[in-house]
Amino acid sequence: MLFAMAGCGEVLRLGDGACQKGQVAAGEVLWIGDSWVTTPGNQVTHVQDLARAAGAIGPNDLYVNRGIVGAAIATIAGQYNIQESGPIKVRVLILDGGGIDLIQSGVSDAVVANVVSTFTQLLATVASDGTVQQVIYFLVPEVAAIPGISTALRPGMKQACEASAVPCYFLDLQPFFTGHPEYVDGIQATDAGAVVQGDAIWNVMQQNCIAQ
Repeated sequence: MLFAMAGCGEVLRLGDGACQKGQVAAGEVLWIGDSWVTTPGNQVTHVQDLARAAGAIGPNDLYVNRGIVGAAIATIAGQYNIQESGPIKVRVLILDGGGIDLIQSGVSDAVVANVVSTFTQLLATVASDGTVQQVIYFLVPEVAAIPGISTALRPGMKQACEASAVPCYFLDLQPFFTGHPEYVDGIQATDAGAVVQGDAIWNVMQQNCIAQ
């Protein structure tokens, strides 16, 4: 029996063998977020390449990417709603969000509470819609331009993810980026950082049989 650690500390039983391939189409995997999804962009294409090599998607298949540079958490949530309202429903949701809110409105209890509340409502909507099987939320690393990510935002977003009715895997990118200034350019990942980010996300996908 194969086991993997879930985002909320649970052990998932994945069966007596490896995950079955091709159970989720590439077009059913939705990425939403801000520049940590769109810039430089190869974090998504890198995961696609890894998925192709693993036989999870076809050689020309593409994930759906609705990331928007500079998007606040409410706008990010809206991109899920737009995609889910279409003919192809979302089965795997991968996102970040909240950092832009801190940049635009400052780090305060009220701003952080609003970000966490919006994320919590998104997870409730996802559960109500009933098509999404798994969610991966990745928290961007602490950078000089976005103070408060680790200290102010992390606890609430992690708690919301853990409380989600739909399995939600919380991925903190901070440990992967600490000590590597070459991974960040201003408020977004460099090419090198995007590969590290993609590897971390793919690892969560593999460990938890997500879109394999």
